[in-house]
Amino acid sequence: MKITNIKWDTDGDKELLKTLPTKIDITEEFDFEKYEDNGYFDEDQLLDDISDWLSDIYGYCHFDFEIKR
Repeated sequence: MKITNIKWDTDGDKELLKTLPTKIDITEEFDFEKYEDNGYFDEDQLLDDISDWLSDIYGYCHFDFEIKR
């Protein structure tokens, strides 16, 4: 799975923005089975966890991102 089109919140710092990734492969960071329950995939929880992970790893908040499976 990939995170794409990451829109970072750098308070307008364009030089910093250039150093942050706009796409990341997250295949090994998340156990996708933990988001499945009785055949239902909890995408909302996955998106929340990805959001938190992005901020924790890179130290910046973001406005938006997309996921591609």
